[in-house]
Amino acid sequence: MSKASVRIDQIQSELVGQTGKRVLLVEGTDDVDAYRNFLSRKFPDWEQTWAVAHMGNKKLVLAGLSLAPDWIGLVDRDEWGEDIQTQHRAAHPNLLVLPRFCLESYLISPAELWQAFPAKQQAKVVGGEAAFRDALLAPLAQWIRHATLWHGVRPLWQKLRNAGFPEGVTKVPPTPSDEQLCDFFSDWHNVLDADVLLTRVNSLAAQLTAEDAEIVCKQWLHAKHFYQEVVHETLNELLGVKPARERFLALFRTRGVPEDLDMVWLKMGLTP
Repeated sequence: MSKASVRIDQIQSELVGQTGKRVLLVEGTDDVDAYRNFLSRKFPDWEQTWAVAHMGNKKLVLAGLSLAPDWIGLVDRDEWGEDIQTQHRAAHPNLLVLPRFCLESYLISPAELWQAFPAKQQAKVVGGEAAFRDALLAPLAQWIRHATLWHGVRPLWQKLRNAGFPEGVTKVPPTPSDEQLCDFFSDWHNVLDADVLLTRVNSLAAQLTAEDAEIVCKQWLHAKHFYQEVVHETLNELLGVKPARERFLALFRTRGVPEDLDMVWLKMGLTP
């Protein structure tokens, strides 16, 4: 049995049984904790008809939907462009893609974080919200650079695969002729053209530098890293040291339920 089928059977046995519940499949255990929290606050009776379970990663969520097509899958957007999202949605009609970069994108917006702090915590920050925002966004320029490289370079792998790399030339005989090989190599070279890539990266960097910081935080930054290396450390300095896991869960409990997740609840057929 495949890893996905073993996990689906486990979810059926442990969470569904004879209840007839449907399942929201997510990537990791942090996703389970976050979405269960949001669901419980917005729809107190949601567990009568639904369960939330992790598969382990994005690839396994897709495999799980193939085995249980009546369930719903929710995955991080990460570097998936619209073309890749469309491709996977066509294969899995019950697939949803997070409207932000990843789950941690809900914990790095200065405005959303400030609203999540109880008044006692807000009072600890000398200078108030403006000072908090300045502290959190102090390293933003270098993280924008990281985001431009992530979004500009990571998708190249899929583009190379679409251009036949490497299977197009390593398949069993008959193998490609020299002329065919030249075509493959030219296509790969075009995908990896240094000048084109550098222009793309610098263009995106200019776009993000001019963009509102809140949008950059929600849509573009690699939030898993930014949360751990910037947000968590900044909060340790301003509000006092707290274990990373404890703070992570506490912020999801106190921040508002994001409005851009309404598409998930709608897909689940849940109404307030």
